[in-house]
Amino acid sequence: MARITQSTRLDRVQHIVGSGSGMLDFAVEGEDDYYTWDGNEDADWQIEDVDSVENIDEDRFIMHPDGEAFVCDIESEGEEGNTGPVRCWCE
Repeated sequence: MARITQSTRLDRVQHIVGSGSGMLDFAVEGEDDYYTWDGNEDADWQIEDVDSVENIDEDRFIMHPDGEAFVCDIESEGEEGNTGPVRCWCE
């Protein structure tokens, strides 16, 4: 798992795993591990062009893109407690 600790753009995001605590995990095509952004519960994140959302347990869910993949612009100030913004969309 790679931590996102600075402003980052991820391309070819196949799905996003989210939690109620504000943590987002990004599965990027061709990568073996997730990229993790550790936000707080009030963090500013918006995911557009979502095809489907699956609940995988009470507090975790997976968002799948409406297109081939998401592109995500992620603002991060450190390893945890980030406030965003995080913006994802399909091109």
